[in-house]
Amino acid sequence: MFNSNDDLDEYLNVKLRPVKQSDWKFILEIRNQEAVRKACYDTSIIDYSTHEKYMKKLDNTTNCHQWIIVYNNKDVGQAKVDDLVFGYMLSPEYRGKGIWTKAYPLVLKEVKKMGYTKLKGTVKFNQKKLLEIALGLGFIKTGIRSKDGKPVGYEMEKNLG
Repeated sequence: MFNSNDDLDEYLNVKLRPVKQSDWKFILEIRNQEAVRKACYDTSIIDYSTHEKYMKKLDNTTNCHQWIIVYNNKDVGQAKVDDLVFGYMLSPEYRGKGIWTKAYPLVLKEVKKMGYTKLKGTVKFNQKKLLEIALGLGFIKTGIRSKDGKPVGYEMEKNLG
């Protein structure tokens, strides 16, 4: 699996930790990045007050789990599963470096321990790279997502069993 000790060191330097309230501002900063907003169905910039209400709601939702993705002891992103719906975000400077490829198995391990047997997600039609990533991770297209009566993306699902 690893070609050298350097590869193993890089792999081991990706970790997950639970989201804390002190992470909320960091998560909002990533969420408001243009590339992340384009992948969202709500593409507006979110203010902190709105974000804080949303995060409090997630904190009080029993079937929502969130993690901070840590690379080389630096917070670089967030992953979450909310009622089977899976999503993740990385800070712009850490995209395209294979960090998500290393974080994804850690998220799967966590959700399997919690008893999840499948995950769901959506990818907008214009997000070709995200669709490629989702398909590469074993998600399959299960339908079409609509917003305001117009088709906007793919519903996707991955069985974990």
